[in-house]
Amino acid sequence: MKRFFFSILIFLGIILLFVGLLVGYVFLKYRNWEKEFEDNIQSENIVDRNSIKEIDLSEKISDFSLSLADTQFLELDIQEVGSVFFTVLDSYFGEEVDLEQMYIKPAKNKWTVYVKVKYQGISLWVSTDINKDDIQSAQIYITEINVGPFSIGGYTNWIEMVNKGIGESIVTLNENGLVGRYIENIELLEKSIVLKGLRY
Repeated sequence: MKRFFFSILIFLGIILLFVGLLVGYVFLKYRNWEKEFEDNIQSENIVDRNSIKEIDLSEKISDFSLSLADTQFLELDIQEVGSVFFTVLDSYFGEEVDLEQMYIKPAKNKWTVYVKVKYQGISLWVSTDINKDDIQSAQIYITEINVGPFSIGGYTNWIEMVNKGIGESIVTLNENGLVGRYIENIELLEKSIVLKGLRY
């Protein structure tokens, strides 16, 4: 009987050691990634509560919506797009999760959006990509969700849910004429996003 309990204790000890090593590995890998990532951040692409206070999109949106031209373009730079993303995400997170900062890494047809969130005293960088195929359409989509260097998209159905939400939002936007125009195309460029709108 003593030998049995001793074997159980050894087994539990090995399990705890394995879990401890795994947690330590995850922690160190995340911290190393975070240091390298933050060292390479370009300050002009950072969005936070202070920066969005200085941005007013009402005039641009009014010009886009009320223009008499059959085709009109709305171009938003990184800070302007970031202010929209930041405001929307902040409203979804609620009081328990604090959206501390956002960083946008733009490229043609693919933007990567990083958000630093704080929950119960722990801050983590979470990121996703925003993609646009090189065709004329208003459809954008994501393919990954990461926490630091770790991909979590394959362990949840979040990617499918987000893509479904994006698709339904664009359809709702167009069917209800919420911006006064039919959004025919969205372009992700290296320094801005451009919406092409047609008159109804």
